[in-house]
This record gives sequence, C-alpha cells and structure tokens, in this order.
Amino acid sequence: MRDGARDRGGVEPVMMASSATRASIESSRRSVTLTVIIPALDEEGKVRDAVLSARASARARVVVVDGGSRDDTVRVARSSGATVVKSARGRARQMNAGAMATTSRGGDADDVLVFLHADSTLPKGYDEVIERELNDKRTSKPRDWGAFAFKMSEEEGEGFGRALTKRAIEFGTNARCRLFGMPYGDQALVIRRRTFDSIDGFDELPFMEDYVMAEKLRRRGSPVLFRAPVKTSGRRWDERGLFKVMLMNQVIVAAYKLGVPVSKLAEWYKKT
Repeated sequence: MRDGARDRGGVEPVMMASSATRASIESSRRSVTLTVIIPALDEEGKVRDAVLSARASARARVVVVDGGSRDDTVRVARSSGATVVKSARGRARQMNAGAMATTSRGGDADDVLVFLHADSTLPKGYDEVIERELNDKRTSKPRDWGAFAFKMSEEEGEGFGRALTKRAIEFGTNARCRLFGMPYGDQALVIRRRTFDSIDGFDELPFMEDYVMAEKLRRRGSPVLFRAPVKTSGRRWDERGLFKVMLMNQVIVAAYKLGVPVSKLAEWYKKT
C-alpha cells in the first residue's frame, strides 16, 4: 500500500503539470479574436486608412482612442467604422484606455490586441498572419506577442535615391529587430490580452512606451516577427531627415540604457 501511495505521490503531480501545460498550449491555439487599438491625436488625414486596413478583417473590433483632437479625427474615425473612445492625451494612456474599454465591452482572455499607430496601415490578411504565427504547432511553447515587419510608405514624386535610402533603412530596422528581438510601436505590437493584463499594460510614459513594453515582454519570451509589413508614414523622417532620425533613435536608446530619465529624453527629442 505504501508503495502504491508513493507511486501516486510521485507520478500524479507530473501528470497534472503535463496536463496543465497542454491545456495552456491548447488554449493559446484556439482561433483568435482580434481587437485593433489605434491611439490618435489630430490625425484626420491618416486615421481613415488605418481604420479601413484594420476593418479588412471581419473578426476584428476596431477602436480609435482619441486624446483630445482639435480636428475631425473623431468624425472620420466613426464614419470609417471604428468605435471611438475618449482618453487623456498620451499614447501609452490612450492604448491602455482602449484595452480597458474593450475588456468592459466583451473582450476576453483569449483576445489578441493589435496596437496600430494612426499613421500606419496593416497588411492584407493580417488576421490570418497573426493566427498562423501565434498558433504555430511546430513549437511546444505558446507564443504571446509579436510584431510585423517595418516598411515606410511611398510618397508621390519620390525620387530613386530617396526610395533607395528608405529601403536601406527598412532593411536595417528589420535586421536589428530580428537580431535583438526589440520591435518598435510603428511595427504594430501584437499581444495576447492575458499577457498584456499580466504585465499591467503600457507604462504611462511620455515617450518610449513601445520600447519599455518590448523590454517587459522579452522577459516572458521572444517575439514572433511576422514577415508581412506594416506600412507607416515617413513624415517623421521627411521632417527631420532620414539619417538624423536613425541617429537620434540610437542615441536615445543608449541614453535610456545609461539611466537618463524618459522625461528628459522626451524633452530633448522635441527640441531636436
């Protein structure tokens, strides 16, 4: 009898742990539901394309979180088919508000959140890409987060030299992302809701909220990097210069790593 009890005591916990692991993996592989959250501020000229790209999936709920726009952003977003939520200004606050609002409107733990910038557009079939990559049966571990490849949108009348420079920046950005596993917000971060909730969402910082979020997520596992690209407006690069933006990004990350407060980095970024 004691031998039988000892066998049960030694075997059952292993079986229970194995069952729990299998249940977790199977739960993560169920057909995903999607909530696309688009933080916006004075984006009347861009938000329509962002919303329409998200609404191309019938399974996605699309929420624009307005941070106090003074233009027609709210009207354009609603007329394009998005639900609009109002929030205090600040991209991190707005994205957290969108996640919270959709939880109260029927979101569930198996939902996948897609955080899309208002000047960016999702690729065709993005929902199928997310489901296929997050539910990849070739891996024994559940995949909790990821991002799309980076691509700058083409501008009318863009010269060959500028287009070539953009392609070089895209190549470098995507290579860096794959090497270090640190995608940025303009690649549309994709996060399972239960994972997002477990790390208390975005840190409500004035700047670099996407980088800090990626750091938090990497502690839980590497991202899935989708080959399909999100197209983002090149206006920031056009306004400040392509190579200047690249250099600024690297200097800011280095300063952050050295302990410079994010608030100081945000002030410096606005002035340069």
